[in-house]
Amino acid sequence: MKMKELPNGVVIFNATPHVIRFWDPDWPEPVEVPTDEVIDAEAGEVEDHAVDILPSFPSTTSEVDVSRGIGRVSFVRTEFRATDAGRQVIAHAHSYGDAFVVVVGSIIAAQAYPGEVVAMVPAPGYERVVPDQKRMRPDKFTVF
Repeated sequence: MKMKELPNGVVIFNATPHVIRFWDPDWPEPVEVPTDEVIDAEAGEVEDHAVDILPSFPSTTSEVDVSRGIGRVSFVRTEFRATDAGRQVIAHAHSYGDAFVVVVGSIIAAQAYPGEVVAMVPAPGYERVVPDQKRMRPDKFTVF
């Protein structure tokens, strides 16, 4: 494992497929944390609701047939679900002795493993920069 302890004492397990650069204004330079193991998740759709749309033009009959699915719009939510392989990666991350380990993954992984995997928060001034210039906060993480 390549887990790294940051200058603020936080031990990071990087479960993303890329290097994470953590930075604090009090540090002389960013600290790079390479990937340890990538956590995967499954995506699935859950139908929220559907709406039948009636034609906006006049019909030649008094009945409008929507039974063929014409004029129907579905609204779905994407849900991200945990996998057994992902749970094994999390267990591996927590096998790092007595250290308090923060498992950092993608937004998708953080949603699939709420409370177990967190997502990154950009450092102030680095919210909208290209990936190789991105800097993340070492003291604040997104949870679901």
